[in-house]
Amino acid sequence: MKYLFALLISIQAVAQDFSANTIPARLKENAYAVVRNHETEFYVKGIDEAVTKTKGTITILDEKGSSHAQLMLWYSKFSKVNNIEAYIYDESGKQIRKLKKADIESFSTSTGQNEIDGSFVKVAELSHNKYPYTISYSYQYTNTNMMFYPNWRAILDNSDNVSVEKASFRVSLPKGMTFRYKEQNMPVKVVINQEDDRSVYSWNVNNIEAIEKESDSPHEDNFMPMVYTGPKDFKVEGYSGHLEQWSDIGKFYAELNTNRDKLPTEFAAKVRELVKDEKDIRAKVRKVYEYMQANTRYVSIQLGIGGWQSMKASEVATKGYGDCKALTNFTKSMLKEIGITSYATLVRAGNNNPALFEDFPSFQFNHVILCVPTPKDTIWLECTNQNIPFGYLGGFTDDRNVVVVTENGGKLARTPAYKIDDNLLLRKGTINIQANGDATALINTQYSGLQQDVYADVINTLGAEDQKKWLYKNLALSGAEIISFSLNEKKQQIPVVEENLNLLLRNLANRSGSRLFVAPNILSQQRNVSKPSAKRKNDLWLEFWYQDIDSISFKIPSGYVAEFLPEPVTIETRFGKYKASMQAKGDIVTYTRDLTMFKGQYPASVYNEWVDFRKKIAKADKNQMVLIAKP
Repeated sequence: MKYLFALLISIQAVAQDFSANTIPARLKENAYAVVRNHETEFYVKGIDEAVTKTKGTITILDEKGSSHAQLMLWYSKFSKVNNIEAYIYDESGKQIRKLKKADIESFSTSTGQNEIDGSFVKVAELSHNKYPYTISYSYQYTNTNMMFYPNWRAILDNSDNVSVEKASFRVSLPKGMTFRYKEQNMPVKVVINQEDDRSVYSWNVNNIEAIEKESDSPHEDNFMPMVYTGPKDFKVEGYSGHLEQWSDIGKFYAELNTNRDKLPTEFAAKVRELVKDEKDIRAKVRKVYEYMQANTRYVSIQLGIGGWQSMKASEVATKGYGDCKALTNFTKSMLKEIGITSYATLVRAGNNNPALFEDFPSFQFNHVILCVPTPKDTIWLECTNQNIPFGYLGGFTDDRNVVVVTENGGKLARTPAYKIDDNLLLRKGTINIQANGDATALINTQYSGLQQDVYADVINTLGAEDQKKWLYKNLALSGAEIISFSLNEKKQQIPVVEENLNLLLRNLANRSGSRLFVAPNILSQQRNVSKPSAKRKNDLWLEFWYQDIDSISFKIPSGYVAEFLPEPVTIETRFGKYKASMQAKGDIVTYTRDLTMFKGQYPASVYNEWVDFRKKIAKADKNQMVLIAKP
């Protein structure tokens, strides 16, 4: 410990200029805040304890940077925070306030609804009413959950529009203790030194200019400068683990959950009775899964090692609730009772979370699902959603690497990807245009796969009145009135939501003398096109494959004919393809539109091609037909 305290003494001995006027001009460009200095030391005492000390200074340049004028320090049974100090300085560097103990508030992070959480947060507001101003702060953590080593971000919290004068990360371990790390996009490499009986790894960065947020970018963890770290050997709450390969992750998770799959005798008999008439494996799995959905509810449980150790299956059977681990383990236990093998699967869930680092085995997960291999295929089950269809994962956990916890430890696998034919929007409608420009419309839309996810949530979480409010908000039609509507869910392998709308559309057509001007794409118009960028830095990330097909028939008002219909439009690019056309037959004009988009990550150099594609779509979507009164 003497080297840790020696380091801190040396840091404190260096006088720092807190004046905002000394910040280099180039670090102010595109910046809302400037990190003047940020120092983190992770001091490992052994496989079961570490101390993290942080000291930082940041200048808040304007109101947009004010979110950085707040300390939020999370703590729990395994992580104690203390020695919190902070000061505020004006533009010239004069101290104007010191943080008092009474200024620090502590809160539970539990929402109280479907959540049992043993975590807390200390919050300190450090704002000032005149910009720019500077904050300096320091605090210390004592950590006893050594499954996790810190991931260091060279730019504070990977924030956009924040520049860095100086930042450092230092990891100190007892000599002979193995330390694993992965550098990503770092402008410098690690420096390794030996200091008596300790090994020290350090990174120092200087003068990093602010990075502006760019639309349609991958998750910031994919391109920001970071250092990922992890242990080789660790201990937490009496459990010892070894971590070098993905198999080790599975072995440790399995150890944590040993003998937690026993069901009460009477309940086990009920499970066997449940499937006694089913011969097909898939049918048996479905029966068990839908029983679990109907008889349990999700409650997030994050108490102690409970963040990784499941409730016992017997407790879930009795209490009727559990978190993702518990409900997965409960389902796994029921399947085991009827002779079907399944595996808990660790996943980094979220619609735009960074991908798992395949070359750096570590606890990169926030969710657990169930994998059920069968002779014909593999069934994937999301056990925390009481409404999701059997065998469907949705955008929360689809198309990503996961770790399946098998009898031989963890094994990398990949969840299903939902492709274009799965993610469809099929819309048909009839619109009757009146001579005054108003119209009535009957619209039927079928959303499938990932396109139906949000609609399924609306059906299962909102009542009829709130559904109607949600539809109004998302229709984006200023003159629309919903006369009636329905939303119906079809729970199948690729689920579908059917939407039926009966609308009154005021001023759908713009009158000009004897003519009516109508833009037929009333529901699928491309909006909010990004601006081109000659300085694009990040790759372009398109999140999922999908296809939208619209076919809308317009009945021309009596006494009018179609004077002008736009030429058909066809656009094909590496990102997707688009077709739109209008055809007149008698008093009916039919508008068809077909947009297909490809998922993928594309180099920044083609970003302006993407913008041009979107502009062309937006232009075509605004095309109008012209109706004229018969002479």
